[in-house]
Amino acid sequence: MKTKFGYSPSIERSRPADALNQAVLAEKMGFGSVWVDDHFLPVPHMTECGFAWTWMSSALEATERVFFATAVTAPIMRYNPAIVAHAFATLGSMYPGRVGIGVGSGEELNETAVVRGAWPTPGKRLEMLEEALKVMSLLWGSTGPITFEGSYYSLTNATLFTRPPKPIPVYFSAIGPRASRMAGLLGDHLITVARDPKILKDVIIPNFEAGAREAGKDPATMERALAVLYFYDPEHLVDPEAMKVSASEAKIEVAGEGSQMELWHSPEDIIGRIEEWKRLGFDHLIFGNFSADCDAGLRVFDKVLPHVD
Repeated sequence: MKTKFGYSPSIERSRPADALNQAVLAEKMGFGSVWVDDHFLPVPHMTECGFAWTWMSSALEATERVFFATAVTAPIMRYNPAIVAHAFATLGSMYPGRVGIGVGSGEELNETAVVRGAWPTPGKRLEMLEEALKVMSLLWGSTGPITFEGSYYSLTNATLFTRPPKPIPVYFSAIGPRASRMAGLLGDHLITVARDPKILKDVIIPNFEAGAREAGKDPATMERALAVLYFYDPEHLVDPEAMKVSASEAKIEVAGEGSQMELWHSPEDIIGRIEEWKRLGFDHLIFGNFSADCDAGLRVFDKVLPHVD
């Protein structure tokens, strides 16, 4: 499977219009996908937090071919899964083949700000996510009224009258064994932020493949996407140690195989990491730009994409 490259113009640090301009440029540069944060509140120290679905619709209209998806949507608390299915069915109807959804079990910061009640345990959130995906699948796949009564959600004679001509691909977010298995069992593709080779080899990939096979799917035909946050610093102005402290305060780790943030100084740095991640089995790499100069952090890929495939 040929490696796909995606770009994420963070709407947690860029105003929506600026992020849209980045998406347009990313398409022109040759990126095949664009991904957007789906949060109600930003991580600490970020200054923006636009609504992902509104932004996606504008960005889809402003571009011609590039694929768009959320990274990721939690269809379990602040969103009812039927509403999620409705929204993405409409987007898929308007832009066939260009719309996907990343799904995960959510973050307390985003959900408890607007939903009453205690934050569920990880296990319960995964149960809710499994049922939410069942609701979404029922609505996307049925043409008649649906009645469903689950442990967390229900439908009563529900129907989507506007439906996409092509299925909405679901990228299931996973960093642990149970979620990885569910990614194969319930999702179309895997998306993760985990990069530790041992965890990938011993936990995430085998559980993902086992879940896929259990569902009667061929895991070789399913994407393994890695979401990477990066800071491009060609002038070496950033003190890596100070950046670690700042990122830790924002709950973002820097440096090391298990980190969420990469610090790069040259195109060669990026190319080297891409080759490492491809060897780990990833075939869809998604780059989230947190550079001080967002434009430079995007345009450096003009010197990267021609040298990777």
